[in-house]
Amino acid sequence: MVENSSGNGRSVIPAIQKYSCRLWLAGFLLAGTCFAQTWGSAGGGYIYQVSETPTSHWVSSHGWYGLGTFKINKQVGLFADFANFCATGQNIHVQLYGVCHACGNKTRFTSFVFIGPGFIRNSEAGAVNYSFAWCTGAGLLIRLTRWVSFQTIPVEYVMNTANWNVGSNFVARAGFALTIPKD
Repeated sequence: MVENSSGNGRSVIPAIQKYSCRLWLAGFLLAGTCFAQTWGSAGGGYIYQVSETPTSHWVSSHGWYGLGTFKINKQVGLFADFANFCATGQNIHVQLYGVCHACGNKTRFTSFVFIGPGFIRNSEAGAVNYSFAWCTGAGLLIRLTRWVSFQTIPVEYVMNTANWNVGSNFVARAGFALTIPKD
């Protein structure tokens, strides 16, 4: 879906963005990673992406991400993921939401998997395009202190539907998370 930059057309995307920003703020305030003995955490860091173009070429970009999850029980949580990628003449914003499952334990290492839908906003050469996205992946959370954790997601696949074509994106991340302990 293309947003009309002249303001002549109406789109539902601004309303979705408005409510997703509110959801993001609420998720960030209540955020947490899927980690045993915590309410959760909020974190962010560096993200790297390799994407398939419509001409079957692969291009890479990098940026930042913010990730918050709220723990439902010891092993299941909800997440809100926000990322921004910068490439030459292009700016990509990603919003993904979904569920995660952690292999909850009492050690410093917790592996997790996640899956969920969202959307991608791509602005390039004055045109703004929106597309549906779907992500799945796995990662590792390493608790450094009671309040701070290192988070890495070395394996993530994001499917997008830009211009009604399915595209593949492979993502790797590394960053830190502020852990919110239960006690």
